[in-house]
Amino acid sequence: MYAIVLGILTVFPAVLGFSGGPPDTACADMFPSGHGPAGQTIPAPYSIQLSAENYAGGDTVGVTISGTASDMIKGFFIQARRADPSLSAVDRAEILGSFATIANTKTACANNAALSHSAQLNTQTVALMWTAPSAPAGHIKFYVTIVKARATFWVEEESMILQDPTAPAIATNVTTTPRPPQPAILIDTAGCGSTKGCYREPDNCACNSPDRCSCDYLLTWELNANKVAFEMAASLSEGDDARYVAFGLSTDIQMGDDSVIACVASPNDNFVSVYSYYNNAGETPGSGSIFPRVACNPAFGVDDCEGYFASVNGRRLIQCTFTRDVTVNNDMVMSFNRDYYLLFAKGKTAGEIVQKHVFDHQHGPLASKLPINFMMKKTYSGRASYPLVKAHGILMIIAWVLTSSIAIIMARYYKNMWPNDKLCGEKVWFTNHRTLQISTLLFTIIAFILIFLEAMGYSQMDAPGIMVAHPILGIIVTAFCVINPVMALFRCHPGTDYRPIFNWLHWGVGTLAHILGCINIFFGMNSHKSGTPWWVTWIMVVWILIHFIVEITLEIHQCCMHKKNKDKQEMFEMSKKSDPRGDLTPTPEPSGRRFKTFMLAFYVIVTFILVAVMVIAIAVS
Repeated sequence: MYAIVLGILTVFPAVLGFSGGPPDTACADMFPSGHGPAGQTIPAPYSIQLSAENYAGGDTVGVTISGTASDMIKGFFIQARRADPSLSAVDRAEILGSFATIANTKTACANNAALSHSAQLNTQTVALMWTAPSAPAGHIKFYVTIVKARATFWVEEESMILQDPTAPAIATNVTTTPRPPQPAILIDTAGCGSTKGCYREPDNCACNSPDRCSCDYLLTWELNANKVAFEMAASLSEGDDARYVAFGLSTDIQMGDDSVIACVASPNDNFVSVYSYYNNAGETPGSGSIFPRVACNPAFGVDDCEGYFASVNGRRLIQCTFTRDVTVNNDMVMSFNRDYYLLFAKGKTAGEIVQKHVFDHQHGPLASKLPINFMMKKTYSGRASYPLVKAHGILMIIAWVLTSSIAIIMARYYKNMWPNDKLCGEKVWFTNHRTLQISTLLFTIIAFILIFLEAMGYSQMDAPGIMVAHPILGIIVTAFCVINPVMALFRCHPGTDYRPIFNWLHWGVGTLAHILGCINIFFGMNSHKSGTPWWVTWIMVVWILIHFIVEITLEIHQCCMHKKNKDKQEMFEMSKKSDPRGDLTPTPEPSGRRFKTFMLAFYVIVTFILVAVMVIAIAVS
């Protein structure tokens, strides 16, 4: 049973939907992560009714979401936003007012202005009460994402417009002058190191044309008097749905307190604009860390902006050029009077507002290996390494995949092996079990300390979806790892009344720690700081399958040999009583010992090899 639970929970953690409501990353696009690749395009079988047509500041308005008996509501996510299309993207993206919570709901997003389910629903109607801002905020429209089943959902269904009598009427014939198409930007990388400075990832990549861009990230710079001319490009996967690329100037390789410039492609016409902003420590663009967000503006040292966006052969290309003043009289715009690490990121947008960067094993986000001197014409490449993160991951893999797993196998299936042998004065299985679990404890504590040194205390993991649970699970696993040997120090003697209670507690805490530890290793592999190659995750999956097969095989074998070994032990006890020298007679070896010895050797060797492969891959990546 333990192996089955471990296999299911570790191989499939990413397929879970958010039955407890959407993550914070859904506040911008209202897309329910974990529910499927795309929402429904057919008309939704749901209606959104309002209790009023107009509102004033502080008014309460009823909002009712209704389905049918065959189209029940399993989950929802609702926001109130401005409806006037003539407003800026920033104004239209602001979530307004507040909702009163009802059973199985919770507030969400900035200022708790949105509302979602907090547990899975199964209802035909959801009746809500929305309170308007204290001052009228313009015409309002309610946007609702409705989930019928895990892979069946509708995103941003719209209500009728709730009118603000004090606001100008929404023009029905608003026309805007189309922005002219932008020509492709030819970035000459042949001059890298001679006529211009360059950072390229991967090394020696080029981005000379829209259909020949091999760079995940490319940045060039050239000093001209008191300005630096920049060219930036990134090749993005269509699957990421990314519409911006950004670089930050940082005094270290950690995100936070960075001066950032982003090239952003509008979702309406693919027009690329250049924005500058300051990224506060501990915050992300999706949570309001843009202070300020400024379009191409000489007052902030950014000028001569051009851009280009194309989608070719399943890849997206974003390019832009701009100039930056060497020295800017603004605390939020870092001057080029020193070297900086480059931080690169890409991601989705809400309108033209950048959201939290996307994650993947290979491409991002990224920090440069060395600090950059923008006054020099040098070529740079390579990613920063996070040695404490790598050491943390390596130690946890050794602890929970190697030492703890072997210790659990020994205790579960090998207690009756080697009955006449002793190791360090104890039974062979017990000495091995104790030594391996003490090693697990030491490796876990060291890894725990290392990651706290890296994060300078407790920190939320910069990862998507349920992967943010990694630090919380890590603390739980470490606590269990400490508790179990402490319990063992105070265990009852065999045969006493309370010994079974200890046995079950010891088994339960150890098993739960092992399962959570293995799950958490999967989560940790998704951290870009670990540098874990994508294929290492599949090595872990292979080990899980092997562990599962070995446990099931040993369990079946133990059941098959139980009666034979029981009879053999009873005969031995009877012979001891009838023989005066019975106490000197060796205990008979258990039946099936050769098979069990082979299975143990197989398991230890294969586990050691797979752990070695994972450790080496993480160490050198």
